Amino acid sequence: MIEEYLLPQKISDKYKKKFLKNTLKIGDGAYFEGFIVSLPNAGLLKNFLWKGLSPLLGNFEVKGITPFPENGFPVLPIVIPHYREIKSRVAVVEGKIYDFSMFSDFSGRFLLVDSWERRRVEDYILRERTSLDGGKIYRIFDSSMPEVSRDVILPYFLSSAQYIRRTGGCTITLVDALSKYYSSDFGDIERMVRDLPSIVKRDTVKLTLMYDEEIEVKVSPSLRIKYGMMNEKQALKFYPMRRSRDWEKSAITRGDVKREKLIGSAELPFIAYQEETKIEDSEIREYALDMAIYVLEKHLEMPEIDENYIYRFKQRFLDRIQGEFPLISEAMRMGILIDMANVNGLGEHLGRLLNAWERLNYTNPEEKVIQVYALLFERIEDVLGDVLRKKLSALGERKRIERVLNRILWELNTLKPEGWDYFYFDKKAQERGIENPEKFFTYLLKEGFVIEKRKGIFYAVSSL
Repeated sequence: MIEEYLLPQKISDKYKKKFLKNTLKIGDGAYFEGFIVSLPNAGLLKNFLWKGLSPLLGNFEVKGITPFPENGFPVLPIVIPHYREIKSRVAVVEGKIYDFSMFSDFSGRFLLVDSWERRRVEDYILRERTSLDGGKIYRIFDSSMPEVSRDVILPYFLSSAQYIRRTGGCTITLVDALSKYYSSDFGDIERMVRDLPSIVKRDTVKLTLMYDEEIEVKVSPSLRIKYGMMNEKQALKFYPMRRSRDWEKSAITRGDVKREKLIGSAELPFIAYQEETKIEDSEIREYALDMAIYVLEKHLEMPEIDENYIYRFKQRFLDRIQGEFPLISEAMRMGILIDMANVNGLGEHLGRLLNAWERLNYTNPEEKVIQVYALLFERIEDVLGDVLRKKLSALGERKRIERVLNRILWELNTLKPEGWDYFYFDKKAQERGIENPEKFFTYLLKEGFVIEKRKGIFYAVSSL
């Protein structure tokens, strides 16, 4: 039996009822608060109104306002005189209610705007506080899916989006495992994510105009949780550069286990048993909007991840993993598995996981993060242990050095596409146990693997 405090809050219905109440009386003054959206049929609506309103207003624009951009919510058309241009995604608009039938054969209410005020999206959404806290969200997931799936997927909803502006920070890749003992059918989980409210995923949503005949409108909600770590243009370049470079697929993983089958740069892949993909997701979908609001509220409380803290945690984590999983650590250093320590992909994801468990007020978030990764590594060893041992044993000393140098060059190019200086090469080489890095750097320059773009600034143009 679900306890009373876990019943759906229906936050959005509160907005809807208040919104609809103000449209009842034609000619009366009214005000509406919500998202300002563009209407794909705005030109047609403007034509209906032009003859009656242009003599009074001159030129005008037709847009829409909706209390919350989610499936099934109404949009009220608003007529904005050219001298009252609205420049805000969320606003309070005031004016009078009219009906299209007063000016044409068309019917349906609209607002003629007299004035407007800007609202911050955070203030508008958080005005109706969710009743969920971290413990309740944890219980929803605990009752919806097995323990392992819960711990892997939960950060998708709750972690900080350190580099990409969106609700939630972690994307989840469920690995198509190379073993008959593990599942490669993740239909239940994929369906759950697909069916989540669109505003949580920042997808385009469908809304219904408030006419006698229903007309659907597609709009983008633009609910964004903004972080100061990287602007949007940088973020859009950052991920493809790190995750899809031909360099990574050809120079580093040629002939080895394919990169996309294993550890991605900034995602948490997971090899799941078949039974761990079976979920009861009705509560998760019901509460998804509440979770988005909870994340927004937590973002305002602690907007960024402390990178210095994450760096220190990352070093402790790597030491522990190296001690407990030496086979995987060596395979990552040799490029047989994608090296999670490179380009701070691991640090980023550790930060997101840690941030998620902290937001849940979990008592020992660091240990929880380590548990999630340890389980992943155990399953990688189970599935690929023999393959990894065979490939490592086939590598001679020269081949090992080549692979390490390739990793270093790729990492430097990715971190600093504008070019890098010798100091960074030397630092990375020493971190990876290469003795006499200056000798190898001289060789790379002489053979043309590295070029000097300008004085003291280098770039790798090929792999060994």
